Amino acid sequence: MDSPEPTAWKDSLSTLQSLIATGDTSKGGHVKIEKCCALILDGGASTNNIGEEDIPAEVRSTISTIYLRALIHLGRYTEVVDYLQKQQQSGGVNVQEEAYALYRLRRYEACRSLCASSLELNEGSTTTNNINRGLMHVYAQTLYRLGETQSADEVYFQLLSSELTDADEREDALANALANRTANYTSGSLLKFGGNTATELWLEMDEAIVEMLSSYGQSDPSNNGDGDKDLLQNYDLAYNLATYLLVSSDARSHSYVRQAKQLLGHAEKSALTILESSQEENVEGETNEEERKAKQNKQQQLAEQEAAPIRANLALANLLLGGEENETAALRAYLTCITKAVKPKNSTGMHANLLAMASNNLALLRDGKESVFDVLKRIPATSALSVSEDVVAKGSKGGNSSGGGGGGAAVVPLVGATPQQVRTALFNRALLLAKMGNVSGCSEALAVLRASLEVAYHGDEVSAAGSNGGGGGAEGSPKSKGKGKKKKNTTADSGGDVRVVVKKDIPTAKPSSEGEAVAWNARANLIESELRRITDAGDGSKPEVIISQAISDIDTAAKRADDDASSVLDYVKSQLFLHGAVVSNKQSKPQPFIDVLGSLPSSVQSCPGTVVTLASLYGALDKDDTSRSVELLSSLGEDVAARLALTEFHMERGQYEDVIEVLESIVEKDADSTTQVEMMTATALLVKALSYTDSERAGDYAERLEIGEDIATLDGEELESMEIPRFAKKASENGGGGGGISSKVRKIIASTGGKRGSNLGERKKKNHDAILRKRAKQRDEYLATLESKGQYDPNKSQTKPDPERWIPKSQRSYNRRGRRGRHKAGAQGGGAGAGMEKDAAKLDVAARVAAAKSSVEESGKPSTANIQVSGSGAVRKGKGGKRR
Repeated sequence: MDSPEPTAWKDSLSTLQSLIATGDTSKGGHVKIEKCCALILDGGASTNNIGEEDIPAEVRSTISTIYLRALIHLGRYTEVVDYLQKQQQSGGVNVQEEAYALYRLRRYEACRSLCASSLELNEGSTTTNNINRGLMHVYAQTLYRLGETQSADEVYFQLLSSELTDADEREDALANALANRTANYTSGSLLKFGGNTATELWLEMDEAIVEMLSSYGQSDPSNNGDGDKDLLQNYDLAYNLATYLLVSSDARSHSYVRQAKQLLGHAEKSALTILESSQEENVEGETNEEERKAKQNKQQQLAEQEAAPIRANLALANLLLGGEENETAALRAYLTCITKAVKPKNSTGMHANLLAMASNNLALLRDGKESVFDVLKRIPATSALSVSEDVVAKGSKGGNSSGGGGGGAAVVPLVGATPQQVRTALFNRALLLAKMGNVSGCSEALAVLRASLEVAYHGDEVSAAGSNGGGGGAEGSPKSKGKGKKKKNTTADSGGDVRVVVKKDIPTAKPSSEGEAVAWNARANLIESELRRITDAGDGSKPEVIISQAISDIDTAAKRADDDASSVLDYVKSQLFLHGAVVSNKQSKPQPFIDVLGSLPSSVQSCPGTVVTLASLYGALDKDDTSRSVELLSSLGEDVAARLALTEFHMERGQYEDVIEVLESIVEKDADSTTQVEMMTATALLVKALSYTDSERAGDYAERLEIGEDIATLDGEELESMEIPRFAKKASENGGGGGGISSKVRKIIASTGGKRGSNLGERKKKNHDAILRKRAKQRDEYLATLESKGQYDPNKSQTKPDPERWIPKSQRSYNRRGRRGRHKAGAQGGGAGAGMEKDAAKLDVAARVAAAKSSVEESGKPSTANIQVSGSGAVRKGKGGKRR
């Protein structure tokens, strides 16, 4: 391409101003701006024209900023960094553009150093400065990618504490802060806040978060109006908030899980509505039908991409809420999600981490309903593990091959996952391998888990090479190679040999604090103790010694840990105590469990789950004396959820008068402070209790129960006469929403929800006539294809195939040499040729069809089975064929 003729920089500046004034934000517009800026900067630096003045420094600085931002819009981040280094302006006026380019190039360590030094220099200025705010956004995201969760949280706190006038910017910062906490969450982190209160958390105290929970978290999206005023505008913030509530549900009541489910419902509705409106705007005015359809398909694919993670988390909410209906809905969602993702031509563009977590949660849902081997195949695997031939296919103790195969299993890769997701998947894999008795596989999974707890980031060279391709610092593709020096770890292979694992292949899953790392190592020790218990190995430490050492490490870490990590350590310590109680108390007697629950840390003892379990154990210990159980349940408080738990305890023991007393106070007195779901639950329980004592009052309260308006009266005769729906052979490729479910998924759902004893995926064999019809249809389609290519003429008589084409040429009838002497007996004649003729007769389709028709005609004659034959007077033969 010829270089443009030299032009005075003032003329080029006028051209640049006109380009900016057009407001063209397309790629072509940015290309024009970039070329114009480059022409001005290069011409001004090397001008030798007499009388032409140099570009002023302020003008050059402004044009440089425009030039760099045009490069950023075009995705040419390397050129941004190279230009600033060439001009020796690194860390100068354009520090925001340089930091963003380094962030997009995944050079996070360099970006962190640049942001930290620049913010330290500008420490005296306020955070409302545009440059400082932009740098703080990039800095916080960089710390998030580096796995430095607490530091990123502090930056977000400073950013959100300032007065951000732009509401969209504030909501984006809130969404990123929630994602930062969710990505590296460890179970038990919120126990110190009392489980169901958020008054001590700065992020959950934010006005926007509180307002969203009180409005959209309490209402059902299906009951909202269709107006834009009821539509959730920022569905990304709602999605991140709901995800945070679900991930931290271990320390929350079920009310927060229900709120998360409502938020996700609003987020899905909002996303689909907004994308549908944008689709109508893009398609409007398009006259070409093909282009119009292509745009519609593209918009539908975009809608699927936006809705897929929301639906996956809706399935997680159903899984946490429990119940047969919720679990069935979760199963349907996960199967649909996975089936769409593994299609050869996947139109949804699903992210790899979404597929990995959907498969992991599906394994949790199918645990106990499938074999351990099948559940293990669903757990996502990292490249640091030797799956599937080396680990999955190894059977019992000692890693001996089971001979059953399984090496061909499709293992879901653990790519793009957050540290929390990586730790969960590795822990689940080690737990299942221990359950199978696979010593070598479990040891390897534990080794990788422990190694990942020490790695937060692999370095800029590995990350820039594409080895760290996902959010939150997960490991990347096994095929990508970093340029730096390879550090190696060793893990035991399934055969007992030492397998070298490159450190860059170890997933990044370092917890956010030292106390959380101790807690995760204690969980790994718990699995190791159980593995030793199963194998009864004489060498090494005993299981009890391993558990005792883990508890000792937790106590040591608790002495030097801060308040943030103490609750995590209490949570894991309780897990170890409960595991020991289950192992030692094989007969499940109540008293040993009561003693263990009484010795748990105070933060765990105060949890509603612990209190309810302890009350149930006291009730099982002495069924006549329920005073201790009632006292414990009453200590939960006066909120509706606690009183509902108390009524369920009384209901199980037939104490209906006590149930009625509590429920009537909820229904009659606390209607204003009770949610719709809680009110319906309380009313239904009250009707059930009154049905045992006062049927008339039960009928009065039953009338208060609302029946859905969409439930129409069913006509039995109409249901019997209606056509039974069939499964579609192919999924709707372009269908939006949840309609694009393949027949395989629906058959699996139908089989799981059918009669007992039916195997998963079991289907009926096809009819023989249906197979023949299908073959005939395929033949017609094939002949039509040949006819379109000019390779087949239906009007031209076709030569019949040689019926002896199956016989070797030397044995065919028209070969005189091969047929000579065929009438002779023995080896001279009827040998090979006769056998070949019989084989040919079997393979002759036309002859077989004719024989079948003749047999049908013969069968149409009257039967002679019942005709009696009169005796002829001849001597009858006996059994041996001799005459008597």
